[in-house]
Amino acid sequence: MSSSESPIDLPLERSLYVGNFFRGILYGIELFTFAQAAHCILNSGGIRSSPGSRVFYVAYGAVLLAMVTIAVTTDALWGQFMWIDHRNYPGGPLGYFSATTSMWMNVFGSAADATANILGDGLLLYRCYMIWGSRFWIIALPGLVYLASSVLVIITVVESALPGAFLLNGNAANFGVPWVSLSVSLNVIVTAMICARLLMMRQMTLSVMTPEMGQMYTSIMAILVESALPFSLVGLGFVITYAKDSPTADAFAYVWGMFCSLSPQMIILRVAMGRGWSKETVQQVDSGSLIFAPAYSSTGRSGTQSTPVASLQTTIRPEHSNGSLKELNSNEITV
Repeated sequence: MSSSESPIDLPLERSLYVGNFFRGILYGIELFTFAQAAHCILNSGGIRSSPGSRVFYVAYGAVLLAMVTIAVTTDALWGQFMWIDHRNYPGGPLGYFSATTSMWMNVFGSAADATANILGDGLLLYRCYMIWGSRFWIIALPGLVYLASSVLVIITVVESALPGAFLLNGNAANFGVPWVSLSVSLNVIVTAMICARLLMMRQMTLSVMTPEMGQMYTSIMAILVESALPFSLVGLGFVITYAKDSPTADAFAYVWGMFCSLSPQMIILRVAMGRGWSKETVQQVDSGSLIFAPAYSSTGRSGTQSTPVASLQTTIRPEHSNGSLKELNSNEITV
């Protein structure tokens, strides 16, 4: 690298390198998550629903994986061209970086990331709707934010395809900053709503469930995955650095782009293993009747081998005298 380069160049290159490095790690985690979820679903271990629903979950996860694979591949090739194949380009690696930001390969990768973002946010919005008892008014505001974010990300990708444009600066950034802000705001709103709802149901369910079942549905890890909290936290870091035009934004962009797909994949895995909240479970909590099926076992079938408590059925109702939950009938436990 020539000594004439400005001091900001090294932080930018480090950001690109670190972002690609962590993206590769997260991509490996996503590959495993999708494979495990597909195995559980296709073996009918966790999702007790129609074959069409099982196919939908597998297809949804496959599309997310395909989109992020395209993005990871194009970014890796761009890094190879910039740092290895064309390192002697006038201006060095960053000269090549600036000259090729709107090449078809980068636009293709950005479009794949945008698609994963729209799909991931859509799944989170649906989970929020479902966990809140399928009430449309609950997601009215998040739904509007989702629509605005989806429109802006499409415009941003189109703008980034213009000659000399780049997703994180120039005219594309005029749409990119509002898009990222809206998308992260949506994540934060939905995360807060899901966390609040799960904490409310946690107090109800822990009083009538065995500790094993309580941990399965209402543990801290369950809340973290269901609410996609890591996704929101990384998004906040991205939007702050992006708005400040910091070179660190590139690293956050790579990691946040991976979580657009990884967080939904982890939710699908929990559902596939029979550990995720479903419409039926939420309805049972709201109606005061809880019936929890056994979780998915490592053998690919639900059964008594997966847990010492293989079946638990508890019916509860509010006690009118003090508003607390009282158990009406004894637990039926099959070992």
